[in-house]
Amino acid sequence: MSVRRAERGDAAAIAALWRSLFETHAAIDPAFALREGAETKLVIAVLRALDDRGAAVWVAEREGACVAFCTARVEHATTLASEACRVAIDEIAVSAAWRRGGLGRELVEAALAWAKQCGAQRVEVRVAARNTAGQAFWRALGFGDFVDVLDRRL
Repeated sequence: MSVRRAERGDAAAIAALWRSLFETHAAIDPAFALREGAETKLVIAVLRALDDRGAAVWVAEREGACVAFCTARVEHATTLASEACRVAIDEIAVSAAWRRGGLGRELVEAALAWAKQCGAQRVEVRVAARNTAGQAFWRALGFGDFVDVLDRRL
């Protein structure tokens, strides 16, 4: 059982998990579906995140396979805001066979520790209002309401 920082060699496995995350979210709302042709660009997006000095990617390995990942990035506020820096956890996915075993929590703990090292005053996540499992997961980890994001479909 191990959670570690991702390496370039993990990109294909992360991309596969990320694709399944898109599929899960698309079942909640079609707005979350991958664009046509985007699936082939997932590995490139993972590699960009790995190369980004203001971002971090972690993986969880079980039985020699990458079964979960988490991405986070530093966001710097404008000079007008009192909050100088925050971290956004952008993506987290755990393979269906390994859910409810604490991997998500381990990945979030790694991201929170990294956020503190970066000098962040808070960590932010976005979770769909209709994603009841995601809402419960984040709230169980101490995350709460901050800003409502409203949308209007055209």
